Amino acid sequence: MKKNKNILLLCTFLLIFLSCKNKQVKNVTNLEKKTIDSIYTCLQDSITVPFLSKTSYKNAIKTCNLTISNNEFILGEHGLMGPSRILKKHFSKIEISNQNIVIKHVFWETKDGEHFIQVWYQQKNNIWLPIEAYKYNKSTQF
Repeated sequence: MKKNKNILLLCTFLLIFLSCKNKQVKNVTNLEKKTIDSIYTCLQDSITVPFLSKTSYKNAIKTCNLTISNNEFILGEHGLMGPSRILKKHFSKIEISNQNIVIKHVFWETKDGEHFIQVWYQQKNNIWLPIEAYKYNKSTQF
């Protein structure tokens, strides 16, 4: 059990590292006012579980594009571990075992810097809609 927790923690840090590795660093003096406003809005209380549970992926990213991780995976491809286990209540075992459901997984850090909010999206009618939003403390071990 402890080995699984360590693997999950390692994967999380790897995802964070890889998502940050390719981002360009801009000099603060060259930032446009619009970008500063976007960051300011993002750091305010706009990223919450109630908001993310109801808004599409497009609107969530428009509100705050400063994500910690933003990727897609096939449901059931690698099993459901950690917070992803929450998806079991939305899909049957058969749906999960078919491995044909594409899920978009995004997570943000909250304003207080103490929590993460993860959101899983499924595409319906060409719109990525939230399945579940989950907030937890950074120190939580799964």
